[in-house]
Amino acid sequence: MFCPKCGKETDALGKFCQWCGEDIVSIPATIIATPEEEEAPDIGVYAGLGRRLVAFVVDFILILLFDLVAAFVLGLTRGVQNLYFYAVQHAPVNSLTPEGTPIALYGSIIASYGILLIVIPWVYFAGFESSRSQATPGKLLMRVVVTDLEGNKPTFARVTLRHFAKIISTLIIFLGFLMIGLTKKRQGLHDKIAGCLVLLQE
Repeated sequence: MFCPKCGKETDALGKFCQWCGEDIVSIPATIIATPEEEEAPDIGVYAGLGRRLVAFVVDFILILLFDLVAAFVLGLTRGVQNLYFYAVQHAPVNSLTPEGTPIALYGSIIASYGILLIVIPWVYFAGFESSRSQATPGKLLMRVVVTDLEGNKPTFARVTLRHFAKIISTLIIFLGFLMIGLTKKRQGLHDKIAGCLVLLQE
């Protein structure tokens, strides 16, 4: 860990910096930039939290529309309904699927919600952000792009890691997203994990 005051490497197990005495416990380690990160040259203008939030709202609405179409085209509505009837209405298992078995019921629920909540958002974000545009429709609207740390087009694997790392950013009370407004390069925790930057489009 590097001390935020003097910049020297200090014992991560201690409460205070061994060089200058600064309190380092109250500052999340993920937010503290290393001297190497601070000295790295800027490669563009980093997109801020507000612009990225608007882009996310636009993308969220589009994903809901994709989910709606997929639910009807792929016949996923039955699985969505099954969860409601089983969990809320407490309908008997044998009345919810033609097979009338727990495996058929759970299978329909997992397949439906897996496609709608995991597969479609993943393909949407990873597909668009690793494409030639390097941006989802929401990001294009707000004129921001996703890059690797050198400013190049990220690979599908890299933006896939970035997408699923958002789960970690969410689970720690959204601190991973708030880091966008606190770090020098406007990186959320998921950006740091995947080695990505979000830049204003030139």
